[in-house]
Amino acid sequence: MPYEYLVVLFPRSRRVKVNGKLMGRTNTRLELERGEYDISLGPPENYTPAQQTVDLRDTAPLTPMMVEFKEAR
Repeated sequence: MPYEYLVVLFPRSRRVKVNGKLMGRTNTRLELERGEYDISLGPPENYTPAQQTVDLRDTAPLTPMMVEFKEAR
C-alpha cells in the first residue's frame, strides 16, 4: 500500500501521537497509510487544540498534509 505524508507543526520538537500511539516528532515528515487519524502531541499538554482528526489522502513527499498545534498560554 502506498504511503501518505503528514507534517505536524509546533514551535518546538515534541513527540507526535497518532491514534494514541507515539509515531514520530513534530516538524518532520511522517509516513502513514491512507486513512483517518486522530493527531495529538505527547506530554506536557500545553498545546491547543487538544486533538485534530485528519483524513490523510492524496499527499506526496514534497506536498504533505500540514497540521498545526499552538502553544497554550
